[in-house]
Amino acid sequence: MITISRRRFLALAGGVLATGCTAAREADIVVPSPNDFGTSPTTTSTVPGVVTSVSSTEPAPFGNNVLVLVELRGGNDAINTLPPLTGAYRDLRPTIALPETDLVMSEHFGPHGLHPSLAPLVDLADAGRLATLAGIGFEDPDRSHFVSLDRWARADRMDDGLGWLGRWIDTLPDELPSLGATALGGSGDVLLGAKAPGTVIDGVDAFAFPTLLSNGSMRALGDSPADSSHGSNDPMLAAARRAFVDSVGATEEFDPIADAVRSRVPEREPGDLGPALGAFTTGLAVAAEMILGDVGTRVVSISVNGFDTHSDQLAQHADLLSDLARGLTQFWATLDEVGAADGVLVATTSEFGRRVAENASNGCDHGAAGVSFVMGNSIVPGLSGALDTADLLDGDLRPLIDPRVLMTACLDWLGADVEQIIGQRHDDVPIIA
Repeated sequence: MITISRRRFLALAGGVLATGCTAAREADIVVPSPNDFGTSPTTTSTVPGVVTSVSSTEPAPFGNNVLVLVELRGGNDAINTLPPLTGAYRDLRPTIALPETDLVMSEHFGPHGLHPSLAPLVDLADAGRLATLAGIGFEDPDRSHFVSLDRWARADRMDDGLGWLGRWIDTLPDELPSLGATALGGSGDVLLGAKAPGTVIDGVDAFAFPTLLSNGSMRALGDSPADSSHGSNDPMLAAARRAFVDSVGATEEFDPIADAVRSRVPEREPGDLGPALGAFTTGLAVAAEMILGDVGTRVVSISVNGFDTHSDQLAQHADLLSDLARGLTQFWATLDEVGAADGVLVATTSEFGRRVAENASNGCDHGAAGVSFVMGNSIVPGLSGALDTADLLDGDLRPLIDPRVLMTACLDWLGADVEQIIGQRHDDVPIIA
């Protein structure tokens, strides 16, 4: 008897999708955009293109706590996100330090200002729904994107290739439904488990099959009996066909979510460089519709690139943070409107911060400690930690808060066994009230 693992089973399904879908990773099936098939889409979608792995279990009851991770990939500049009001900040950044008159001042951020693009977050802070972790980062920091991203994804268990949320998914008694654990933006490492990799949505256009191929016709391809000459009793072929049918089902399930997001996120006007269709705004709109769609969503991660600001940082960073603030506030307003916010926790992460001193290209290079924001109705609000420019670690902000403090809070929110998943609890900073 031939046996295959779920990860191998999902990879094999890529072969069935030879007319357009390819296996991008060992555990994922890629559904390409319409343009990959030589046809033009009939409408412009604001929903990312999809890489999915699915299951056929029923959704978990609505009301289970949901975690939304927002990843600022590339290394967000913490010190311009939350500029210190004292110390060497302006001396070390003669060009890219933000003018003090531009900063948003609020008691919620202690001896720091707030980047003006993040001004909408002050209302959340005033309502007691925002916590700020300043100086978050691993001890003995590494300035490599790859190493630092792995440390965050694996909870610093570098001998274990699984993501810390993937390990949690593995402990669940039943498989999550197809949209139960979803990564938006192309990075699903934190969701990678031994049993299932989660669903990964990658791109910006097509969570759908090509215009000329309906969901029904694609499902029929999977339902058609195998030709005896190709081995109708082949378990690998049967597994691949099942994954194909499940993938079609996931696409069908997402259709109303995509339609709802299109109605909420306006089209970008020609020449408009603003954040109307920014990746944070769109990704968080998708997350909100998934949560409200009662499809069994428990975890969503949203990854947005662009924070590797080695040069000409000011405008790029301002645009990204503006999009982040707009996305977070619209997300929360959407949930609040229907009374669904109590069961949701949102946390932002970035693999590292940036060096305190600017470089010769009006940017700053890879650093150490960063800043994370946590949103929720059941959190301990206010500032923990600090960005201290008077006590640097080789020119970097010194890490004060271990990222596993944030992971402990997130796992508690999900009802997980923290010690089983990340090795031990880290309760240095209270986050969940």
